[in-house]
Amino acid sequence: MHTDVSTLLEVQAEDLVIYELEDRLTTMAPRLAALEQERERAVAALAQAEAVVAEEERRGRDLAGQVEQYRALVDRNRRALDSVTSPREAAAASSQLEQASRMIADVEYEARTTQARLDAARHAVAECERALGEREEEQRATREALAAERGAIEAELETVRGRRNARAAGVGRPLLQKYDRVRSRRRSLALFPLRDGACAACDTAIPLHRRSQMARTGQADLCEGCGVLLYAAEEAVHAAE
Repeated sequence: MHTDVSTLLEVQAEDLVIYELEDRLTTMAPRLAALEQERERAVAALAQAEAVVAEEERRGRDLAGQVEQYRALVDRNRRALDSVTSPREAAAASSQLEQASRMIADVEYEARTTQARLDAARHAVAECERALGEREEEQRATREALAAERGAIEAELETVRGRRNARAAGVGRPLLQKYDRVRSRRRSLALFPLRDGACAACDTAIPLHRRSQMARTGQADLCEGCGVLLYAAEEAVHAAE
């Protein structure tokens, strides 16, 4: 077997380990996403409750301003009633005073209703904050475990990739380029042996002259059936001899 092919088989073994580690990282993504979605729902619920509080507080301030305006109007109407000299003016001032008093009563009732809603909204915010805190506490151990697992996998990946690249440096550039093109397409085994005169990946029969050439030179060649790289195993080399 040609030295390039022998070394490339070692590179392929490292690539298979890399694929497995990368797949493990990929399978972690949905688990992390599920945790984040669960947390985001709690965050969204809190934000919605806080928005209700802000709206009720704004409404309360508006109503308080209206009460002050109506009270000022009542004061003016009372002063006007004290200064009138005719029954007609007195009746008009009394009517305005009664109307302003009713408006104050209506606004104060609405203010009390708003305050009740505000109290309920603030309670909802407190509950949402509690729920978010509990959710984050529940997730902390899981997130830490996932982070530790990810760190371990990434560290192992770095080690294996370094080892793989060092071995790949010992393979001739043309052969390595062919191999990389095949493995990037398949993301699995890319280098297969000849088996009984055929491709071990797809069983496509390889012409005798090509088998003999691979056995004689020790080089790898592409399968015309499935496009993987083929090499002559030891038994094929002995048969060619």
